[in-house]
Amino acid sequence: MNLKSLIHREICEGMTEEQVASSVGVSLRTLKDILTGKDPQTRATWGKFAKYFRMDVEFLRNGEWANAKRRSALSNPTSHSAAGHIRNIPLLNWHQIGQLAKRADLLGPMHAEAMVEATDISGTRTFALKVQDDSMEPLFSKGEMIFVNPDMGWKSGDFVVATRHDKSIASTLLRQIKEIENQCILHPVNWEYEDLPLTEPDLVWGKVVRLRKNL
Repeated sequence: MNLKSLIHREICEGMTEEQVASSVGVSLRTLKDILTGKDPQTRATWGKFAKYFRMDVEFLRNGEWANAKRRSALSNPTSHSAAGHIRNIPLLNWHQIGQLAKRADLLGPMHAEAMVEATDISGTRTFALKVQDDSMEPLFSKGEMIFVNPDMGWKSGDFVVATRHDKSIASTLLRQIKEIENQCILHPVNWEYEDLPLTEPDLVWGKVVRLRKNL
């Protein structure tokens, strides 16, 4: 994750460096070091920024959810390396998501655009997608690859892929789930996009379990 970009966004929205440091609970010197390209040196400091930005610590540091590292029984062929279990994950286009979520496996007439080699990815039906726009920048940039588990439960604060219905138009989006006054919201990180209510006709296809950057 680009912590520097997240801090710059807060400053661009009107906060001073002193205010950001105070809100996060770190020294102004620590904040200035990050803005010059120096990552925090301790997990405790990372934890304060993760809490402030409402993110998982490992996702903020590495672009990877901590619970996605656990090993599980996988139906796809796997191998093992010093880095962990290696398997091939299907890279889908956004129009195929609905087909996958309704299936019990990854076999059959649906063809992936490619197979992506990944290490220690959980979930037998986990698939990969390329981010399609800039609505989640700076956390997710267009063209980066995300891995989505359609069988993992989600909660407020998680990043998900969801289809939202607006009259006769359905749009599949990458968004963060937020809960405001008992209403779930599909939240874009990029402030140029608007929050959208998650209503009964809408469908959450899966939870983002990993991000692969710089594709």
